[in-house]
Amino acid sequence: MAGEVVEIISLGSSGEGIGVLASGKKIFVDSQVIPGEICRVEITQEKNKFARGRCIELMTSSPERVLPFGTEIPGANLAHMSYKTQLKYKQDKVRDCLIRLGGVAPSAADGVMNDIVPSDKDSNYRNHMQYSVRDGRLCLKAHGTGKDVQVDRSVLEYEMFGKVREAIEAAFAGYPTRLFGGAVIRGSERTGEILIELVSFSDAPSEVLIRDASEYISASGLAGRLSQLNLAGITFRISNTATEKRTRGGKRVVLYGNDYYTEILCGREFKVKSGAFFQVNVPQAEVLYGLARPDRYTGSLWDLYCGTGTVGLSLVKEGHKVMGVDISPEAIASARDNASRFGIDAEFICRPASRITSLLSMISCDDAVVVDPPRAGLEFSLVRALIEQSPEIISYISCDPSTLARDLRMFTDGGYMIDSVTPVDMFPKTSHVETVVLMSKEKE
Repeated sequence: MAGEVVEIISLGSSGEGIGVLASGKKIFVDSQVIPGEICRVEITQEKNKFARGRCIELMTSSPERVLPFGTEIPGANLAHMSYKTQLKYKQDKVRDCLIRLGGVAPSAADGVMNDIVPSDKDSNYRNHMQYSVRDGRLCLKAHGTGKDVQVDRSVLEYEMFGKVREAIEAAFAGYPTRLFGGAVIRGSERTGEILIELVSFSDAPSEVLIRDASEYISASGLAGRLSQLNLAGITFRISNTATEKRTRGGKRVVLYGNDYYTEILCGREFKVKSGAFFQVNVPQAEVLYGLARPDRYTGSLWDLYCGTGTVGLSLVKEGHKVMGVDISPEAIASARDNASRFGIDAEFICRPASRITSLLSMISCDDAVVVDPPRAGLEFSLVRALIEQSPEIISYISCDPSTLARDLRMFTDGGYMIDSVTPVDMFPKTSHVETVVLMSKEKE
């Protein structure tokens, strides 16, 4: 049989297997393999220093395998391995990035790192799912190929989302349409509310698309099909540019009910607008925010990349002010509304991270700062501005260990100490991991 026999010795940053060819060259195997397994690999790409391939035959199976080889679950690229193995992989990934990219000595990394916090639920934990629409069915993208795969049951989504998908697909079957290219389902298990967003990628005039979408909701009786669920609203998004498709932005209108649902987090009821960022695993978000809580400040709490304000509004000490910044108008609108309802002194500003350095001149050494950036990490100008202002405490919530490590190197070079690093498993069955880092300004 063609192919080369390879033993998988470790996993890469995206969960791909890593082995060594007979020639001594490293190979990355993107085919649901586990360290310790021996497989026959077909080489798909070869470079001077490494190769890429896929497993065409699993010759020796790991005892940590929980799904047969070849069983693909869209969006869950680690579902084939035991939860214990997933957690070890994520712990090791964070440590490796600290050492390799952050310049932290191995002994120092071991001194500040805490054990990863597992999720109580390793299935059906997601409160937010993005689907493509194909032939009237809601689909997820297959790993690697990006092909649409029909969803019968997802191990990631809330179980109640299954009934929502069935109602939407029944409407599409009874009233076929090509108007919608995507759908987003969001909701809360704690309040029971569901929010649906239907998406069009058409470049037709907005007023025509909105008219047609409104008429479709009425004619198909979609809201009525969901009458047994607590439907908060149905919104419609038009994303007809490459940027809008990538960022899930565009024009939004309400077709039915409200443009938000409510969620209970850290004992408070938050309004979450369609399009606004909100953590997908609510119980783990409470763990995450508890770890990020800054206690030793006497000034204001700055919440950068604040989203709907959940971090700052959940963590601020009584009698102190929250200053929040985010690029999303929907998120800022939610944050302002939430702060008003909670009676918290807060100011939320809609501005991209690249344009907030002038605002940071208002930070004093008595303030605390919480940052929760996207996977790209912090803008370098923002890191420099924070170092210059020298707040006593910085809490860094990261969803990408590599960019976290890069930014931590800048902070430590700028006079900050890493007090603790705690990985948190927000995304079981995937290669993603959240990390909370607490930093303090070194005493001169």
